[in-house]
Amino acid sequence: MPQKPDMLRPALYGGLIMAVLSGVPFLSIINCCCCAGVLLGGFLAVFFYTRDLTPGMAPMETNDALKLGALAGVIGAVGGTILSALFSMAMGNAGNEAVLEIMRQFEGQIPPEVMDQVESSIGQAGGFSMINVVIGLLTSIVLYPIFGLLGGLIGYQVFRNKQPRMPVMPGGGVPPAV
Repeated sequence: MPQKPDMLRPALYGGLIMAVLSGVPFLSIINCCCCAGVLLGGFLAVFFYTRDLTPGMAPMETNDALKLGALAGVIGAVGGTILSALFSMAMGNAGNEAVLEIMRQFEGQIPPEVMDQVESSIGQAGGFSMINVVIGLLTSIVLYPIFGLLGGLIGYQVFRNKQPRMPVMPGGGVPPAV
């Protein structure tokens, strides 16, 4: 049986992309759209994996894409939590104040009750908190693998026809190895 390429490197690439898109302030807004950054990380893990496939290797299967997406999700969850905590420690409450300032520019369009609630929440949030890091990690360690494997399945559907195939002889057999 022909071997398959290692999954760790492509999953690491996809997970690092997830981590950057979810841990860096303002880039993390991408995840507001149905976890698009996490889906993209799973998708790209499959893309990098298919680039490692060469003729004669076993083709990628659905379970390979699921494994890649889930592994990238775990890597992305841990990396994103670490990046988010680092930015939170570095910026303190400045990031929250920037969001509040942007919302104040639309004060006439946002109901006063909503503004009061946002100001109250931001005032309570403060800067870095270890409990927020732990809760964020627990949440993302569950959600990222789920959305990562969905991205992996999408990647499988896109890239499965672009994989190298073993040649088939007219009678249906595989030619002998040279």
